[in-house]
Amino acid sequence: MRLPRKGRILVLGVAGVLLLSGIAQAHTVTYETSLSISASPSGILAPNTRVTFSGKLSSEKAACRRHSSVSLIKKGEGVVDTTKTDHGKYKFRVKVNETAKWLVKFSGKVLNAVHPHNHVCGSSKSKRIRVRVS
Repeated sequence: MRLPRKGRILVLGVAGVLLLSGIAQAHTVTYETSLSISASPSGILAPNTRVTFSGKLSSEKAACRRHSSVSLIKKGEGVVDTTKTDHGKYKFRVKVNETAKWLVKFSGKVLNAVHPHNHVCGSSKSKRIRVRVS
């Protein structure tokens, strides 16, 4: 069924108003993040040595750095511990008993998911570091 000319003009006018009113201005913003990691003490360690893994979650968006959940991962075993950042900084203390590779992972987080805007912090992971135990 075809609308009469006045009906078609009305439909096009309503569509134009909706388009100009901001409904079509939805957007997604993803803020990039990166993670650093270090271990102390370093060198070849004795079994049952407490190691402190520390580093920083970095992002241009302060909300991505604050109170973000990061996980310490031991290769081959998975998540060992999880903590929240303090202005991007984090710290884990664990006993090590064997040589292993470690990294820290941030899974990302949603800052604002109210339509039509979607602001998120992207996920990231640190480089892997090897802690040697003998």
